[in-house]
Amino acid sequence: MKIIGPIAGIGSRLRPFTISKPKAFIRVAGKTVLEHILDNFSNTFDPDTELILIVGYKRRQIINYVKNKYTDKFKLKFIKQVPRGYADNIPYYWGLGEAVYLAHERFTEDLSDNHELDKREGALIFLGDMIPIDEYSYLLYRYYESDVDGIITVMEVPKEEASSYGIVAVDENHLIQKLIEKPKEYVSNLAIAGIYAFSNTTVQALFKNIEKYLKQRTEDSKEIYLTESLQDLVNQGFKIAAVKLKKGILDFGRPSELLKGNKYLLDQSSSKKEDFHDLNITVEKSWLKNPVYIGRNTQIINSVIGPHVSIGDNSVIVNSIIENSVIEKNVHIESFISKDSIIGSNVQVEGISKNRLIIGDKSVY
Repeated sequence: MKIIGPIAGIGSRLRPFTISKPKAFIRVAGKTVLEHILDNFSNTFDPDTELILIVGYKRRQIINYVKNKYTDKFKLKFIKQVPRGYADNIPYYWGLGEAVYLAHERFTEDLSDNHELDKREGALIFLGDMIPIDEYSYLLYRYYESDVDGIITVMEVPKEEASSYGIVAVDENHLIQKLIEKPKEYVSNLAIAGIYAFSNTTVQALFKNIEKYLKQRTEDSKEIYLTESLQDLVNQGFKIAAVKLKKGILDFGRPSELLKGNKYLLDQSSSKKEDFHDLNITVEKSWLKNPVYIGRNTQIINSVIGPHVSIGDNSVIVNSIIENSVIEKNVHIESFISKDSIIGSNVQVEGISKNRLIIGDKSVY
């Protein structure tokens, strides 16, 4: 099975943090979001698995980072998604549909005569700002052990929020009948949760469906969604099952969701005081309320930190009280009282008492 990761987008909902880095590089609980995803994959897939990353915005940063960290974990392939245009020097793209389609060149063989091989040589597609809490092994078990051509993970959302998601409607056997992108009228409370697994034959049919929409586009067209092409698969008779995530998903696409994801990840693993010496972490006259994550070479002086605070490497925090916040690397904070805040990298903050503060990279506040 090949893994396809569309991570070309700019992450506009996470501005200003994505001005200097791609959205998959937002750091929570000691790792980037992309690291959390790929580390989970490396625990499930063997090193011969081909990882196809569709890159665009800040692509050199992504390519260099992934090559340095994951060369021995996957067979890496990078494919560039070309911007459709620029607004204020910021690129924008043709959307998730085109990004997935760009991986079609890696799937050429017809395996339809061998059902088992066809499934095994299929594709798993993930989104770069979503982490399923459920184990990938559970999702793959549902894919391989079910008599279906593919699966799409779903999660239940409140009825009043359904119009903000891609939504599916299913029959009594959990087979998908309809997929609608951000429906204006209520259809279902099952929202697409960002992980897809398809057989080789099914994913190649998906590529052809997307290609049809790409050929119809004009300069005035909106971005190409994946949902329409998935609906075409259903209409063509492919059996696609909705697999409900038991534990849900961490969605890092919005600042509020970023804080929720950080809280969950810290609840699973917190920095340990016995590791501070090896990590060159200094804590003086301070109280750490676990769970917290403290990056290496960080100093915390006369402060109260936590619970649910992530602090990146090479940071200095003095005379501050911080709760339920994400603070990235190379930050200098003094006399700061806050909770529910997100502070970017290379930021200086002094003399502020304010909650729900959002400060982008390389700022002085």
